[in-house]
Amino acid sequence: MIKFYHKLLIILTTITVVSFLILGFIVHNSIYTISVEHQKKELQKHAQQIISLHHNHNDRRIQSLAETYESNILILDKGKTYRVNTNQDFNIEKRKAELLRQLKSENPVYILDGKAGEYLFGIEKGNVTLLMSGEYDTVYALQMQFWKYLILMGIVFIALIFFTVRYINRTYIQPINEVSYAASLLTQGNYRVRVPESSVKETRELYVTINVLARRLERLNSEQKIQRNRLVTTLENIPSAVLMIDKHGNIVVANKTFYDIFNENTNVEQQNYEKLLHPTLKKLVVEGFRTEKPVYDQVELHLNQIHQKFFDTSCVPILTRTKKRLQGMVIVLHDITQLKKLENLRRDFVANVSHELKTPITSIKGFTETLLDGAKNDEASLDMFLNIMLKESNRIQSLVDDLLDLSKIEQNTELDKHSIRLSKVAHHALEMIQPLAQDKNIELIDEINDNVTAMADESKMSQVIVNLLSNAVNYSPPDKTITIRVYNKERCKVIEVIDQGIGIAKEETYRIFERFYRVDKARSRDSGGTGLGLSITKHIVEGYQGTIEVESELGKGSIFRVQLPE
Repeated sequence: MIKFYHKLLIILTTITVVSFLILGFIVHNSIYTISVEHQKKELQKHAQQIISLHHNHNDRRIQSLAETYESNILILDKGKTYRVNTNQDFNIEKRKAELLRQLKSENPVYILDGKAGEYLFGIEKGNVTLLMSGEYDTVYALQMQFWKYLILMGIVFIALIFFTVRYINRTYIQPINEVSYAASLLTQGNYRVRVPESSVKETRELYVTINVLARRLERLNSEQKIQRNRLVTTLENIPSAVLMIDKHGNIVVANKTFYDIFNENTNVEQQNYEKLLHPTLKKLVVEGFRTEKPVYDQVELHLNQIHQKFFDTSCVPILTRTKKRLQGMVIVLHDITQLKKLENLRRDFVANVSHELKTPITSIKGFTETLLDGAKNDEASLDMFLNIMLKESNRIQSLVDDLLDLSKIEQNTELDKHSIRLSKVAHHALEMIQPLAQDKNIELIDEINDNVTAMADESKMSQVIVNLLSNAVNYSPPDKTITIRVYNKERCKVIEVIDQGIGIAKEETYRIFERFYRVDKARSRDSGGTGLGLSITKHIVEGYQGTIEVESELGKGSIFRVQLPE
């Protein structure tokens, strides 16, 4: 691409050359015309003088004039021809017929042969015809001299143009180009660009202005980046999902929490909210746009067929400072699912504790009143009632002990941990459950590998295994088998309790570790269970950074699997 400097130089040079050529041709022709007219007049005067001398028969004077004019002369008078020749060799005889022919149409006749440098002149006066020829290179010499001066002037003028354009380029064009380039870099976001200070007064202010602008833009950009980074950091670390929607309904901002909660793998920005949001949320957004006032509500969203979440939702319209024009809306979704679950658990816990305590207390109170009414005098009834009251008291004590254990486990996130022989703990737990299994004729199968160790506490792990085995015995019909396995696995220790009991329905498996939850409530109460065993087991296992899971099929049995890290 040709620069402006070169364009200007080419244009001015072209204009100069064309102007000088036009001027040259005009002057060239003017020199020819003026010179020819001048010589024509001079030759006419000379011809009249020679004709006058011819009439006076002054041949010597004619000869002298011919030599002075360096011309050959041919005089035709009444059929006679008079020649006056000089030492010059001109072809007047060859052009004689041509001159005489032209004299018939014009008088006098002048012919100039520029290439040969020869002129021919003819005039007719009365009966006398005078023809003259001679050398005449003055016109050509003047023209050549003119072209030399013109070319020299053109070269000088072009040189002046070159230096003038160069000066203009350095003084004005180059600074403007530098400022233009700097401005283009500024538009591209390069705010560190600077232009050197100019010594030219006319462009110094332009340089100073562009540098001041660049510094201000750099400062503003830095401040904007800091503010944007703060905003992005804040949005990305807010535990709530945040969406910003413009006035056209397109999403312009979505933070990381939104993608995590709704499992969005594609970028949602610049997409319309109606295609992405849940219908319940869309209603709140529409309400916010309609009223231009904040909308607050708690919503329940089913993210898929299994999971549902609860959100404390805020839809806040963004208005201009004058509060006359709606610019968009900010949607904040605060996940309160855990709070809802805790609230439900607390409510269920209070209800269950109340129920579990109320039942034995009511039973003890009833038997006490019966004894006070006179049944104490019957020894058989007295023994039976006292045994029942003792059993119910033991139930209350077990419930309180389990609640205290669960509370201690929840409060102490760091459990005692040291190397234990897990195989030995499992054998001891199996011995403890053996009498309970014999009462139902249940066979306990020992598949415990020797020398299995773990980083845990013996009493806590014994409680875990006993709880799992006692549950298996309680929920298994008579004459079944229960298998316990303890073995090493890659990077973990595994405990498995496999029964052939009543099993657990698939929709209930995720609830069996909740407090007071029972698969078969009647069977659990008959066995003296409190409904807290599996909940305590889960808390102990998780306290050792382990996992507990269950595989079950209704009517066929269950497998409880505990995995402890090495």
